Formats: sequence, C-alpha cells, structure tokens
Amino acid sequence: MFKIIYISFILLFLHLTSCNILDNDQPLPFFLELKEPTVKLPNTNIYDTHKITDVWVFADGQILGVFPLPAKVPLSITNSVSEVTILAGIRKNGMNDTPVFYPFYKSIVTTVNPKANEGVTIPLDFEYIPDAKIPISESFELGNSFTIDLDKNPETNLQLTSESSILGSKSGLISLTSTTKFIEAGCSRKISSGENSRGQSYIELDYKGEGEIAVGIAKSMNGVLRIEYVLFVPAKENWNKIYVDVTDKLSPSDYNEYFIILAFTRTGNSQISNIYVDNIKHIHF
Repeated sequence: MFKIIYISFILLFLHLTSCNILDNDQPLPFFLELKEPTVKLPNTNIYDTHKITDVWVFADGQILGVFPLPAKVPLSITNSVSEVTILAGIRKNGMNDTPVFYPFYKSIVTTVNPKANEGVTIPLDFEYIPDAKIPISESFELGNSFTIDLDKNPETNLQLTSESSILGSKSGLISLTSTTKFIEAGCSRKISSGENSRGQSYIELDYKGEGEIAVGIAKSMNGVLRIEYVLFVPAKENWNKIYVDVTDKLSPSDYNEYFIILAFTRTGNSQISNIYVDNIKHIHF
C-alpha cells in the first residue's frame, strides 16, 4: 500500500513539474502598436515629407512580415526581452505591386519586455542613414538649381512660386500652354563618377498639377551627352511623393559625370496647365 502511495506521489510531482516547464515555454500573445510615421531632414529637427506605406518588422532577427500602416503586429515571444527591428516600406517608382524597404531611412531598433495579452506602442520616428550622400536637395526656398535648358526654348523654364508648396513656403512651377507643351530642364549640380559608389540610388520628388512628369538622368562621357528617362508619371490634383529608383541607370561605368533631369508634358485641354514640384532629392551611397 505504501509503495502504491509513493508511486502516485512521484507521478503527481512529475506531472506538476512538466506543466510548469511547458507553461514557461509557452509563447506570450503580445502586440506592437505602430501608427503614423515621421521622417526628419538630415542633420535637422525639421520634419520631411514621406510616403511610407508599410513597415517590415523583425523580432530577434526573424521576419514577422510586411504590415500596412497603421498596424497591430502580433508577436509570440518566449524570451523575457526581445529585440524588434522595423524598416520603412515604400512603393518603388510609385508602383503598388513593388513594395520595398527604403535603404536610405535608418531602421528602428528597440527592445520590448512583453507581458501576456498586452501591447506596446513603438514610435515610428525615422531619419536618414548617416552615410547617405545627398548631393541634390532642392526645396526652392533659396533659389532654383534646375536651370539647364535642355529643350532649347528660351520661353520655357521652371520658375519659383509661393502659390503652393509641400515643405516650406515655395516650390517650383511649370506652366504649360498650347504653345509651350513641353519643358525639359536639368539640375546644375553635376555628380562625377567618383562621387557615386554605384550602389543604390534614388530620386525623391513631391509633385502635383496637370500634365505628365518624366524623371531621368543625363550622362556625359567624353563630352557626349546622353539622356535616359527612368519614369513617366501623371501629375495629381493633390501633393504626392514618389521614390524613383535610378540604381540600374547609374550602376554601369558609362559616364564621367551626370545630372538629374525633369521633363513636363501638357496632356489636358486647359488653357494653362500648371505643375508644381518641391523637395527634390538625389540620394545615393
């Protein structure tokens, strides 16, 4: 009888012990609350425009997924502390079916101490990575660097205006009419082949208006200029931001120097079609 009681006691002890071990190993239901992101201009406390549409979320080095913002991200965490990494997601070249994380926004890395059935809000305060090179950052507040007349028409140019802006008080204005249906302008800031490491390269642009905008690169090799357009996009009624990937255009060793070009084409029937551009950046490694 004593032997049976002893064995029963041992079995009960093992059962309780095993339950405690399993309970400790069970993942905790936990949530990350991710809301409106912000981006600051390099080396300032001034907020920049952005079009971050989603976030790429990692926990302890493992990807959890890509989540449209705002997001409530579920985690299953067994550790007492977990490292969370968040990357800013954009739509490359404005294409909804081309989600990528933007390589020039610094990732957010933080640690969380989860409690079961609770959550934590992580501020999405992004900034540019320190080693990003931004040779062109045109806000039109102090002037206009898009002064190279590529269409060879002295009556067509990009002007400064305070009628509308997305950042600051001024923007660039292009007015298209029945006699000036096309304007092509280049940036006076030229980048030599040695400045660009031929890694990832983007052009950022805020725009609105009526007409079509083309974004491209003008390459110079031994005095010969070659224009290569990357993207054609219709202007919108309200301000919109786009991230144009020019990596493939600038990776080859087929230029001594290059500069950014913009072209504007009249597409509607309005007597005057205005297109506004602002906050133009060229950024690369």
